[in-house]
Amino acid sequence: MTSIPEQRAAIQRAELARFAASELESFLQADDDEELKITVAGRSGDQVVTVPRSAVGMLVELLEALSWGREPSVVPMAKELSTGELASLLGVSRQYAVRLLDEGRLPFQRVGNRRRVRLSDAVRYLREDDRRRAASLAEMAEATLKS
Repeated sequence: MTSIPEQRAAIQRAELARFAASELESFLQADDDEELKITVAGRSGDQVVTVPRSAVGMLVELLEALSWGREPSVVPMAKELSTGELASLLGVSRQYAVRLLDEGRLPFQRVGNRRRVRLSDAVRYLREDDRRRAASLAEMAEATLKS
């Protein structure tokens, strides 16, 4: 069990991450091609670090995960997943993951007699599934409010 000071520190980190994600999101929505410059305060003085615009979106995703108390991880998108790894990522059984592949809901390739799924395809499916679920919940809430 965590102490109250540890919980307060975690809340402060989450709020800081939420604020930073919001600020960076507004930076991304600007139509200009400016690069992000971050000032890093250190013992030997401040140093300005330039971050490529293409990396800012990933930084926003990491900060949003931190703001929800999740531990983000960075994985190269070229990585291929086994059906067991896919199941773990999706939070389903391995048999259900195999069914998703067999039904054509997720692209895969065979390596010998084993199925392999690109991580980028699995993440895309996960995001689309989240959108479908959110839309279904919104429809149910709307129907409940109307009745």
